[in-house]
Amino acid sequence: MRAALVALVSAFVVVASGCGGSAAGVGADSAATMLKPGALVYWETETDPDSAQWKQVEELLGRFPDGDKWVAELRRSFEGDTGVTWDEVEGALGPRLGVAVYARSTADVGVVGLLKPEDPDETIALIERLNRQESEAPVVARAVDGWVVLSDKPGSIDAALKGEGDALADGEQFQDGMERLPDDALSRVYVDVSAALDAFGSADPQVRQSVRLLGLDALDFVGAWAKARDDGVELAGSLTGEAADRLLGAGENYSSKLLGLVPADAFAFASLQGEGVSGQFEGLQGNPLFGMALQDFEQETGIRFDDLVRILKGEAAFYAAPGAPIPELTLLLDSDDASRDREAVDRLLRTLAERGGGEVTEDGDVTTAVFEGFTVNVGAAGDTIVVTTNKDAIADLEAGAGDKLEDSDRFGDALEAAGAPDAYTGLFYVDLAQTIEVVMGFASSAGQSVPGEVSRNLEPLRSVVAYGEKDGDSGTSLVFVEIQ
Repeated sequence: MRAALVALVSAFVVVASGCGGSAAGVGADSAATMLKPGALVYWETETDPDSAQWKQVEELLGRFPDGDKWVAELRRSFEGDTGVTWDEVEGALGPRLGVAVYARSTADVGVVGLLKPEDPDETIALIERLNRQESEAPVVARAVDGWVVLSDKPGSIDAALKGEGDALADGEQFQDGMERLPDDALSRVYVDVSAALDAFGSADPQVRQSVRLLGLDALDFVGAWAKARDDGVELAGSLTGEAADRLLGAGENYSSKLLGLVPADAFAFASLQGEGVSGQFEGLQGNPLFGMALQDFEQETGIRFDDLVRILKGEAAFYAAPGAPIPELTLLLDSDDASRDREAVDRLLRTLAERGGGEVTEDGDVTTAVFEGFTVNVGAAGDTIVVTTNKDAIADLEAGAGDKLEDSDRFGDALEAAGAPDAYTGLFYVDLAQTIEVVMGFASSAGQSVPGEVSRNLEPLRSVVAYGEKDGDSGTSLVFVEIQ
């Protein structure tokens, strides 16, 4: 959409939270009831400052010391640039915004926006005012049955409106997809994968081949949502179809067994079951273009691709913990043959050292490479390969010394707040409070001062948790930022 439309819609996003739900499903007040079937993308978001979601956004922003100041500055900037007041914007938008994308090819793409304000004529008058400020890129606005339909050209509006025919909202596939997205979200997006592939992937053979390799042609549905909660912000996406495994890089749900090795003072942790990732790599080996690149990689580095795939078969976990002069960074690789896989990781480390000017030494069961002051150590703790910047961590992990992260309250509380399940396709965790403390400490030791405005507005951030979950041929990935 052109700048005037962007300005109008963006005004609400940046300002509404300073003035103040649940989003409705596919009902009579949904823009999808006005649109033809076949939209590649359909997005709807709350635009009512009195809705529950926007009031929750306002409350979350209020937890930041300068939240009100940010909103006021954004509002002043917008009003100064456009000459449009917030009251005018609020009246022009209505309760919900719908945006749809239609396309027959890469050269024929149309985008339309739909609003249902109390006074459509008032909204159109406001858009015309914005158009006069940017006459080179006018927005086309049309009142239709109480709605205001917007686009950059009249043809896009004609191609999108259903007229007397069936509506996008009536389609079974669309309804099934939207039902997978929470109806109390601030914003929801639905993507018709098959329609997108028909429009963009039919002409180019390389595109079609990539689509097949990635499994996009086996997807039934892709969707996403954003949601304000009383303890933070949730962003998530959902896939359905035979290719969900391949695209999510995951097999079945699992619980990390490497988490039991991670020390309690770790401020970041990530776990991934490598079976899905290695399966993707193995599938790519049959692709001629990838095969040629693979041969070049092996000849150039001396590293066998099969070794990398085998190493990634099991669980891989990473954690970061306090250390000096830099934090400890440790990678854990579960193995069914620790001796064999340890040898492969050693070869990789030696190759990297040779090419990066590093020096390799051995001390007992630990191989160490030093790269201009940055040290990488490789060892083993039982059946787990350990790659770490802290040599002492290898012995500590082998001995099982100290308290563990999985037993700490801060870790458990963060996962509970995010709603993380006991079994997942992957897990990611960051203690933001501790991470910020580490970063501030480094800045101070380096003689750098952190502005007070920055430091005080980081205090409400507590944690980030991300996880994936699989149910049959459906998969969901969710990120949650905890704000206190």
